[in-house]
Amino acid sequence: MASSLFPDPLQMWRDALARLENDANALAAGGMKSPELMRSLQHATTVGTGMQQVFEKMVEAYLRRAQLPSRKDLAEVMAALQRVEEKLDRLLPAQESVPRPARTRRPQTAAAAPATTPEPAPQPARRAARAPAGKTTAARRTSKR
Repeated sequence: MASSLFPDPLQMWRDALARLENDANALAAGGMKSPELMRSLQHATTVGTGMQQVFEKMVEAYLRRAQLPSRKDLAEVMAALQRVEEKLDRLLPAQESVPRPARTRRPQTAAAAPATTPEPAPQPARRAARAPAGKTTAARRTSKR
């Protein structure tokens, strides 16, 4: 392949990344030989594990005070529910699946439509016409004269 006038930026990126990885690996390999670093890493791991346990205990105590279930409680309830569902499945006979109508935007044809017709909705009750409050019709006629 002929060399281009412009350098390939992706190849430059790959080369830089490879050099960075090699340098990081060499630094880590050299550091692992140091006993002080190994003790520090072990101490950090121990502290992190202890903090995680303390945090879990604090969250559990908070949930208990707030009367909320913990993750462990929910897992137990889910396992019990699963056992109940399995027992029900064994007790109930297998039901044949009913074919579902196709999911299309077209309405069902007359042959596929149910045979029953819907009943019409009841008509709302009409109110009797009322005369306006105040003067009666006869009183209004006499007052206009």
